[in-house]
Amino acid sequence: MQFIFKLEAVLAFIIIGGAFLLKSSSLMTPRKEIIIAGILCFSALLLQERVSNRFVLVTNNFLRLILVALFPFTVMTAISILAHPLIGTHSFQKWLVLIISFVVFIGAIILYIQKVLRPTAGITMRILTSYVLISSFTFIAITSKTFGFPFSYTVPLVPFAIILIFGILMYVMKLWGYRLPRWGINSKVNYWWLFLAIITALLNWGLTAGSWSRLFGHFDLAVAQTAIVGIVLTIVWTGLKEEFMFRYLTLWPLLMMKIKSDKTRVLVAILISSTIFGLYHASNVGHQSVLETCLQIFAAFGVGMVFSVITLYTGNIWIVVALHSMIDLIGYPITNSGPFSGLVSAYEIEFIIITRIIELVVVFLMLGNHKVQAAIKQTLANIRTR
Repeated sequence: MQFIFKLEAVLAFIIIGGAFLLKSSSLMTPRKEIIIAGILCFSALLLQERVSNRFVLVTNNFLRLILVALFPFTVMTAISILAHPLIGTHSFQKWLVLIISFVVFIGAIILYIQKVLRPTAGITMRILTSYVLISSFTFIAITSKTFGFPFSYTVPLVPFAIILIFGILMYVMKLWGYRLPRWGINSKVNYWWLFLAIITALLNWGLTAGSWSRLFGHFDLAVAQTAIVGIVLTIVWTGLKEEFMFRYLTLWPLLMMKIKSDKTRVLVAILISSTIFGLYHASNVGHQSVLETCLQIFAAFGVGMVFSVITLYTGNIWIVVALHSMIDLIGYPITNSGPFSGLVSAYEIEFIIITRIIELVVVFLMLGNHKVQAAIKQTLANIRTR
């Protein structure tokens, strides 16, 4: 099986290399693709199935991350090159070729899951692998032009990729020994505590009021003026993706740290996952000021603490998925400009500081309550499958 996986990487390199040499019109940016395919092929050939010493282990982990990042895009590029001559002018033909190509792609990544993702061990490596995997699948939308669709994050490849990536992540988490997210909630949940945590999270609606007088006077909540496609993408790609990343793919493994005290382990896991969630928003520094970015990181850290506590208290991530989506979609003024989209006002700074203090107070009150801890222990008991 290891040989077949390596053969897939070599074939992808040959196909992309052939298109490069023939100056194929199906390859939009040949130099970039051939370099990526070359790195993938080289990494696959170097990957060892059996680790004999620490140096080989470190090298293998590095190669594995490269393969996680490059394999989906490279294989989809190779498939799209082969499929390009079959694409006609009619929409039906484009869709048929796209669907067949995607089925072939799914078949091609089976060994990728078994030989690259499944053997990944260690909390840090599993979290990194999950993040890289999510990022890698977003890039396959670039191949949409080869199938006759304009490059956009609303093209058919995107929903296909989103569904597939969530399916792969849930399957891989199960292979790693973690249970899938529950639909129900823990039996020991006190709904007053849950209500308090939810209301605390929803305080973020007030961030876009603009001033204290408007917040307590004439502030009306409104759904952001966004097209239906934008709303769906916000719910799926922002609410679901981020909560899946930070309250499941990150928080679950962190709860397996070798810390004897459950209470301490839970606190450390919440702090680390919330810090990573906050720092994740540092990527926005490219289109907003450093001060705005720092405020957003701090704001995300605070609400991440609340989301983590709700997840552990209930044993359910779907509540925070809904909350995250509601915060993103509702509460924006009619201008739809939202926070962190211009000069930072004194109100925004004051509001973020005050609400983060409230969030942290609620979080530590809940973590210090023995009844809340009893419900959290139910979650801890249901994280692992073995």
